[in-house]
Amino acid sequence: MRNLLDLLGRFSKSLNRDAFTKEAISNIIFEYTKVRLTPEQIMLKNGVLEITTGATAKNEILLKEEIIKQVLKESQQVSVSRVLYKS
Repeated sequence: MRNLLDLLGRFSKSLNRDAFTKEAISNIIFEYTKVRLTPEQIMLKNGVLEITTGATAKNEILLKEEIIKQVLKESQQVSVSRVLYKS
């Protein structure tokens, strides 16, 4: 029983970390582009950041993409190698 509680505790921490990371990504993107993204619009997996948004927001983010990746790496220790955009 104790092992199950430990496993569930680690799983919970992992899920919360993902939510905090998405919120940090959203805040940094907003800071540099004034484009507000919800956590549902952001997916981060294996260094690939996938953003679901419209064409206008995509262009705004694309203009500042390198700065955003650099700030994410420095302030959040999140390494982004590629950014994919979905409509």
